[in-house]
Amino acid sequence: MTDVWGDCVIIQLPNPNGVEIVWTPAHAARLLSECWPVEYGAAYSTALNVCTDAMMGTSPREQARDAFIAAVDEAKIKKLR
Repeated sequence: MTDVWGDCVIIQLPNPNGVEIVWTPAHAARLLSECWPVEYGAAYSTALNVCTDAMMGTSPREQARDAFIAAVDEAKIKKLR
């Protein structure tokens, strides 16, 4: 079962990724591990762990959303929503 967030997060990643509309912890974890412009930082590490935990059902999905937004802010990625 996929846990969809109540509100999506829309971000503008550096090229070639472009705009990403993120609805789930799984999508957030994939972006963090495969497309993120930086691979360090407290918020980055926390978001990767919490999103992965949410995928496994051991963390609340909205906590994963909050952690993902913190990683977006830490990396200075433009948040469109």
